[in-house]
Amino acid sequence: MARDDDISHQGRGGVGMSQQRQIILRVREMIVTGAMKAGERVTEIRLAQSLGVSRTPVRHALSILAQEGLLVSAEVGRGFVVRAFSEKDIRDAILLRGILEGTAARLVAEKGLDRDTSQILHACVKRGGAIFTKGVLHPGDGAEWAEINELFHSTLVAAAGNSALAQALALNDRVPFASAGAFFDDEKNSQALAQQYSVLRRAQEQHETLLAGLVNREGARVEALMREHAYAAIENIALFRTPTASAALEIENQFPSIDPGDAEAEPIPSSFLGRA
Repeated sequence: MARDDDISHQGRGGVGMSQQRQIILRVREMIVTGAMKAGERVTEIRLAQSLGVSRTPVRHALSILAQEGLLVSAEVGRGFVVRAFSEKDIRDAILLRGILEGTAARLVAEKGLDRDTSQILHACVKRGGAIFTKGVLHPGDGAEWAEINELFHSTLVAAAGNSALAQALALNDRVPFASAGAFFDDEKNSQALAQQYSVLRRAQEQHETLLAGLVNREGARVEALMREHAYAAIENIALFRTPTASAALEIENQFPSIDPGDAEAEPIPSSFLGRA
């Protein structure tokens, strides 16, 4: 059985892991804001020098970003190249993740939470809540939230016990910014960070509502809530994506939010993927 003190630090590996996460967040930021352009060559030596860190954590970060689909191996020589992708690619993949994770949530609710899954999800909600008691985001809060969010989502998918669903999600996660762990922020953009607090706080509240629905075994409700939850990821990316961030936000205004208190909420039809 997982202990609460173990759960609260899952995914964390001390100072080294914190530095690697910060590097990953920084490079994601550079790509999404256009500081690194599509087709640009990225080498660990040059990037390490630019960030003022050693090559080892940079090597790990580039490997993770390649797995996320942000980078592809260079055709000639070593290193990576920034992958070209569009707002629509990101939006479509995140919405598809919402559908797949919604199915996972329904499966977990229908069969009931096991003790270990319940402990991990409750610990995630507790850790997430602590971030927002301060009223603002502080340096490091973004990396902390990324860990919590990734653990919450991966635990839920694993608990569904459906290998086909997990494989479909793994494939979808290859699209840039599609995975639950593909979070980023920009600590120099104070205006966006102020808005990000509201976006992430709403995501935290959704985690709390989702957990309550799972505990109460409300399959249809948690499926709909998880699909709605995907919009928080779209909105967070749009805060920093320039100059076409508004394009990603358009979808937020096309679908009404689901009232977390509405136990009879129906799942969003899958046909919404065709709407832009």
